[in-house]
Amino acid sequence: MYRFDGQVVIVTGAAHGIGRGIAAAFHGAGAVVHAFDVDIAGLAAAGRSLEGSPERYHCAVVDVSRAESIEKGMAEVHQKEARVDILINNAGINMNQRIADLSPSSWDSALDTNLKSVYMMSRAVWPMFTRQRSGVIVNIASVMGQVGGVGAPAYCASKAAIIMLSRCLAKDGAAFGIRVNSVCPGYVDTPIMDRLLAEQPDPAAARRQVLERQPLGRMGTPRDIANGVLFLASPLASFVSGTELTIDGALTATQID
Repeated sequence: MYRFDGQVVIVTGAAHGIGRGIAAAFHGAGAVVHAFDVDIAGLAAAGRSLEGSPERYHCAVVDVSRAESIEKGMAEVHQKEARVDILINNAGINMNQRIADLSPSSWDSALDTNLKSVYMMSRAVWPMFTRQRSGVIVNIASVMGQVGGVGAPAYCASKAAIIMLSRCLAKDGAAFGIRVNSVCPGYVDTPIMDRLLAEQPDPAAARRQVLERQPLGRMGTPRDIANGVLFLASPLASFVSGTELTIDGALTATQID
């Protein structure tokens, strides 16, 4: 695995699930990690679970749907660091409401948290990246932003827009040595997935149904997604920019209902 010794990485939505896995993977590879989330207790618990070098893990309460909160979080980063090398835009929320039940406020909440946050966080690091003439952004989208779904139009639309925004930023930043890509996870075994399954009439049957759809016979793990993110952030992917990496165990190679 490529090492990120001394590199400064910001991970949003880092308290749980995929974001926590990504932050842990970068920390394990030697990076200095700044973890952003609204859940300070979750961030602290994630930090305690890391092995060694606690001085390389910093957590900040940041609501990435609000510009003033991002500004405060970035100020804390700048107090500690002379540069930022990598930004991982992972923060997001589910919005499982069909169009007839989807209120304007729910639509705004999904788009602000999932999409507007990517724009605002990317804009926050952009001046530093252009001055450095280097920088990497990896945005966590979803296979549902590629294929869509009946029950979550706001979520799917926000994730599709992340893919396109990543392509636009890749073109914008290319002259400055900035690379931007997106990652599209499929079903990942996280606390969010547990909650979604628990909401079903028969959670055990719902889990079996998800697994039956998986060609590889299992859901992904946060580490599966983190491995792809680390690749995209490393020099091994120095000619990879403006594309999306699908990590779904061949799910989208088959039909999705």
